[in-house]
Amino acid sequence: MAKLPDPLKTLTPEAKAVYDKITAKRGQMRGGPFASLMHHPPLAEKVGDLGEYLRFGGTLPGDIRELAILITARSVNQAYEWVAHARIARTEKLPDDVVERVRTKGDLASLPARYAGPAKVVQHVLAYQSIPQALQDKVQAELGVTGLMELVTLAGQYRTIAGVLFAFDTPLAEGTSAPF
Repeated sequence: MAKLPDPLKTLTPEAKAVYDKITAKRGQMRGGPFASLMHHPPLAEKVGDLGEYLRFGGTLPGDIRELAILITARSVNQAYEWVAHARIARTEKLPDDVVERVRTKGDLASLPARYAGPAKVVQHVLAYQSIPQALQDKVQAELGVTGLMELVTLAGQYRTIAGVLFAFDTPLAEGTSAPF
């Protein structure tokens, strides 16, 4: 298993400032991607800034944002990312049956209208496919061009986070079960 030592015990003052900035919105780092990323504080800060904007400052409604993150986590079978965001998705009022359909790799095309278009956009991005014009037009009419761009970027951002989690064998939090 690939593991890194805990960098949080030996942070320089500059790295501590990055840590404080990242944890200001997210809370303490207990494992997770940022514990690994803190081995490169400037990179952790940039990844954190994008994630912070997408999660806390973007234009997407929370349920749509979390749907995109869950689809991304499930597409690569990233359990840590899934567990963290399934909880947030429920807080953001993403219906349990939608969460479960994503978890079980059910048919997302038949999701309720609010979710079907955004889900299809994320699926195209994750498959490295162009978004069909009719789908783009539909989602753009619903979420605006900024919402469309955020969906596309969320898929890439959370694939990056999944890569960090996989690379360093980030375990699930104690007492947490694997979702798949």
